[in-house]
Amino acid sequence: MDRIRDFLKRRRIELLIFVGSAIGLSLFSWNNVLGPSKHFHFLDLANTFLSGRVETDTPRRFRGQKAREDDPRGLQDAVDRHLTDGNGKTIGWNDWASLRVIKLSDGTWVKGVFPWSDQQGDQKKRFVELDGTHRIIDPDLDVAKDCGSPPRRCDETKYFMSFPPFPAVAMMPFFLVWGYDFNDVLFTVLNAALNALLMFLLLEFVRTRGLSRRTVRDNVVLTILFTFGTVHLFSAIRGEVWFSALILGVTLHTLYVLLAIGARYPFWAGLMLALGMATRTPIAFAFPFFALEMLRDGDRLRWPGWGPILRKGILFSIPILAVGFALMAYNYARFENLFEFGHKFLANGTRPSIRDHGLFSWWFLRANLAAAITNPPVIDGVPPFIHITRHGLSLLFTTPALIFLLWPREFGAFGRNLAITAAIVAIPNLFYQNTGWAQFGYRFGLDFMPYLIVLLAAGNRRFGRGFYIAFAVSLAMNFLGAITFDRMGMFYYD
Repeated sequence: MDRIRDFLKRRRIELLIFVGSAIGLSLFSWNNVLGPSKHFHFLDLANTFLSGRVETDTPRRFRGQKAREDDPRGLQDAVDRHLTDGNGKTIGWNDWASLRVIKLSDGTWVKGVFPWSDQQGDQKKRFVELDGTHRIIDPDLDVAKDCGSPPRRCDETKYFMSFPPFPAVAMMPFFLVWGYDFNDVLFTVLNAALNALLMFLLLEFVRTRGLSRRTVRDNVVLTILFTFGTVHLFSAIRGEVWFSALILGVTLHTLYVLLAIGARYPFWAGLMLALGMATRTPIAFAFPFFALEMLRDGDRLRWPGWGPILRKGILFSIPILAVGFALMAYNYARFENLFEFGHKFLANGTRPSIRDHGLFSWWFLRANLAAAITNPPVIDGVPPFIHITRHGLSLLFTTPALIFLLWPREFGAFGRNLAITAAIVAIPNLFYQNTGWAQFGYRFGLDFMPYLIVLLAAGNRRFGRGFYIAFAVSLAMNFLGAITFDRMGMFYYD
């Protein structure tokens, strides 16, 4: 008993951070945390994996359908939630990938999509196969009708979950107990509270290693800023496939940074990076941090010799290659392409932005830069007098405290390693076909947010009145987002 009491006394700050964050996030989540979210993609993928499959039949179901005897627990309730809007009206399936498997009249089987099915003429009939081959297929004339018994049209739609799969793997034990009734919102809220604890531990480790001169109090302030004063807050309280992935990605990314500092634990750092990229693809671009840390000697860069480089580099690479090969096998099993994870097959492959420009393009850079850096709130004379585009506020408006990154008191080798890696991780999102819409703030910023918070610590500029004003505004802005996003539509416009 005395040991437990001593442990609690020594770790009271850490316990207060975790418990306080969990309570605070739950209060902001409010009614959301009482049950599962509407967007249950990861639970469906968990069920798919447990069934030994890579495709799902769930999007074939419809609202109000009678549950089947062999349904996993809560499946039809989850379908009904997903297909019902806030006014109780029926809506469609959101963000499920699909492709068509067709047998032509000449006996040829093809797999792919009709990307221009929303247009007219022959363009509407243009079919793109998985290998990129284009052909014209008239669904009324060119499809065989001899499949099955009794014979039917040989045209089947297959459905997939296209988001990186590790969150589904993490939810599999819970799915075995609760099925589709598992509360993914509570899971995400507690995960976010863990992020607060991990961020504090990371900041404290940086302090004790002499890489920052912050006090414990300063690190508590930065932890509060990260947890409640960034887009971490509005993302953490929602559950839902997109936000759950972002929050779990922060967990794995923060652990990666903690383990990679000084290149101390190459295998475990590599494992966290690998699981991170299996959760949020941009995290794969964080590998330079470990490489740069292998070269850092105190506050300067020094070549340590081929021996340490090879030994640590091989240990770091083993889990990354293992997870990478598993992800490529998973991609091939679904789309016959090692590098296709499926987003281009969203909305039956008809999304104009993806269809016309691909998943990554210079075409998207302007909108993404605006979402990340410049998008402001609109102050006008129409109640409630502040309006936010669903592309979200930029990081400088959601977290103005980040402006202090521009004036560090010190900027040594460790700070440079952080800044370089943050910039590299940000690049894929800046060229991505989606700004993050719909969102309160630039949610993709969470992919590199751990580096920015640690940079605020490592910059060692004193937290004066200006910083605390920016800190308070950051909290107020994110409280606004947490309370209003997807709850008070009068604050948002398209």
